[in-house]
Amino acid sequence: MPVLIGIDVLGVQRFVFASNRLRDVVTGSFLVHWSTSYQGAFSGLVVENSILLAGGGNAIVEFSSTPDAKLFAARYSRLLYDEVPGLEVVFVNQEIENGKKAVALQKLQLKLARAKTERVPSVPLSGLSVTASCMETGLPATRVDRDEKTVTISRNIYNRRDKKSEANRFWEKYMEDKTCYDFPLELDKLGRDKGDTSLIGIVHVDGNGVGGKIKQWLTEKIDSTADDDAVRCEYKEWSLAIDRLGQKALQAVVDRIFQSVVASRDGQKVKVSGTPARLGFTLSQSNIHGRWLLPIRPILLGGDDLTFVCDGRLALDLAETALGVFEHSNIPHLGNITASAGIAIVRVHSPFARGYELAEKLCGSAKGKLKEENVPGCALDWHIGIARPGETVTSIRNRQYQANNSKQLSCRPYRLGIGKDDNKETWRWLSRMLLDDSNCGLRGDVWSERRNKVKALAELVREGPGDVSSALDAWRVVENKLQLPLPISNDGFVSNRTPLLDAVEIMDLHLVLDEAYRTKIVEEKLP
Repeated sequence: MPVLIGIDVLGVQRFVFASNRLRDVVTGSFLVHWSTSYQGAFSGLVVENSILLAGGGNAIVEFSSTPDAKLFAARYSRLLYDEVPGLEVVFVNQEIENGKKAVALQKLQLKLARAKTERVPSVPLSGLSVTASCMETGLPATRVDRDEKTVTISRNIYNRRDKKSEANRFWEKYMEDKTCYDFPLELDKLGRDKGDTSLIGIVHVDGNGVGGKIKQWLTEKIDSTADDDAVRCEYKEWSLAIDRLGQKALQAVVDRIFQSVVASRDGQKVKVSGTPARLGFTLSQSNIHGRWLLPIRPILLGGDDLTFVCDGRLALDLAETALGVFEHSNIPHLGNITASAGIAIVRVHSPFARGYELAEKLCGSAKGKLKEENVPGCALDWHIGIARPGETVTSIRNRQYQANNSKQLSCRPYRLGIGKDDNKETWRWLSRMLLDDSNCGLRGDVWSERRNKVKALAELVREGPGDVSSALDAWRVVENKLQLPLPISNDGFVSNRTPLLDAVEIMDLHLVLDEAYRTKIVEEKLP
């Protein structure tokens, strides 16, 4: 009887962020992908046509019999033990009755969920006779780093660095034919200027309600007693389409950066440009091969799950770019899949794992916004600075953005919205209208000449609506053009919330990349 095997990688975050070095994080994420891909761990163990789902730490493989499935499980688990120490996976199997493949897939999902919750964690002996510790993880050190001969590391980190070149090649396809560019392997090379205490953005994008759509599809197939071949065909169609959706989102993010870069006349500098121009910056150059290093580094990509780290000035713009791809998606048999994004903007050398954890929480906060309002579409949330260990997004907002008069000093999270003419406070309205509209934007022509008054708004909203209204009335005696865009009232609030503090916090941080920059300076060509 045919058998399905379901595989789920456990503790992905703990494994990927075992080290705080970007090069180890990148390789760790590649190994998660490698562990459930046909080009990786599955190569030589299964035929490609038997894979229904593979990628992002999850896989479903079909076998003709139970003995074949058991043999695969034994060989596969041994391969992971040898090649990817520290990575834990859970296996379940489900027999397929004739004409009931959809039922088998549904049961397999339930078994996987149950197996993950009921699993008894192993307690391995770390190495009783080993006294040296890994410089990266603190685990017993059993190897010496190839490049730094005095540095002792664990087998986990040693194996990662052994696959560093392979991990780098995995991302090269997103740069197409741009051979003079590369992704950096150091956080300091993401665009930071020497001497600056700059920020990086950790962006986590995840699809909304994908599990629910899959569950609904399975229910429909079961109710209609769909043919096994049709179920198998449709399952592969939408799983591959979701993979392509994530890849398309990352490609759009990288392309947006390429569209905004321009070289100096002598070719000695390459600059990222946008609005406002003062936030533009020069790219770093590799000391090894002389390539220009893009201000972004992809970290995780699996289906509808995308994580990358970038210069903090680009984080919000690139998150919007990725969400825009999901916004217009159309997956076979599942329909439109939207997404939410969490953006943690932290100092360059903050603990990477905590930054990623905060980005995940912010993504969950954005999803909660859509569920609370029961509306479709995309949403995003962000926070500047690292959170306290174990602190929730709600507690952060209550501590930092709750006034004594019960007014909320933030409108986060924001729905993506349709543009600057939105009649509600959405992200696109905030970016295009509240920040950059020439007439009433805080970075527009009128307000930009009065930066001291813009900064004062951040303090006035904490005092309450009356103080904001009085200050605006007084300022307009001298300059009657000082206006705030609708739906903000004259007291600076929308109901009991205000987006002004959100806008002021990012006005010197949010760079809107300029797609048309190259057409303005046609004589300067990219290298």
